[in-house]
Amino acid sequence: MLNSSLYDTLPALINGIGQHHFYDQVAYSIKELDPISNIRIVSYSKTHHPVFLGGYPMSEIDEVYCQSAYLLDPVYDMICGDKDPTELFTLDSLVNDDFRDSIYYDTFYQRLDWCNETNIVIGTNDDTKICIVYSTKDNGSSIEAVNRELIPCINSIKAAILTHERVGRQLQQNQAIEHENLDARRSMFEYHNLTKREKEIVELILTGLSSASIADKCFVSEGTVKNHRKNIYRKLKIKSQAELFRKFIQ
Repeated sequence: MLNSSLYDTLPALINGIGQHHFYDQVAYSIKELDPISNIRIVSYSKTHHPVFLGGYPMSEIDEVYCQSAYLLDPVYDMICGDKDPTELFTLDSLVNDDFRDSIYYDTFYQRLDWCNETNIVIGTNDDTKICIVYSTKDNGSSIEAVNRELIPCINSIKAAILTHERVGRQLQQNQAIEHENLDARRSMFEYHNLTKREKEIVELILTGLSSASIADKCFVSEGTVKNHRKNIYRKLKIKSQAELFRKFIQ
């Protein structure tokens, strides 16, 4: 039977898509499963250090992992290696009896208060993968119980994460385009020797305001705004508002 507390958190998780607290909500939703004792959400890349997602503070051992220890982590090797990673796997499924004698275990892993960890891997593009890693209070029945309750929700959580990442990339692209347009606009302002007031009038025209509305906003008369518009059109060598929009809106 589906865990009701986890199921009930899914609407809040979906509502968090595109918000800065989204990964906090993902962690909160999954941690509703009582046997889970630890959870982290990590962004892995072949070209960058891992990044812990969510708002919890980074501990010293978290920083050690992200700076260097991850290179020895069998989980990192599985996720960012040459083979396609399994969508859900445990650390025990990757290692053999020699793991406790490894450098990674000796210098790092034994310092963690984690039992056998489980990893859910979600590929967002060719380079980046989001990994939800969690451990339970023991290695036996509790992890099996968690997986029985969590697996029915994995597709919903995965879909939410993929949508969140896609929304984030789109916002970044839009911001980059807006910055490019702003830089081009400023260059054009300087090239045509527009005054500070004329630049302000152009920006307000581009937002769709009428001369009367611009006058109210700038605390000047409508006639003054119209005179500014004439000077702007003359300097830009245009004859209409439509030409102004074509010049600045690409």
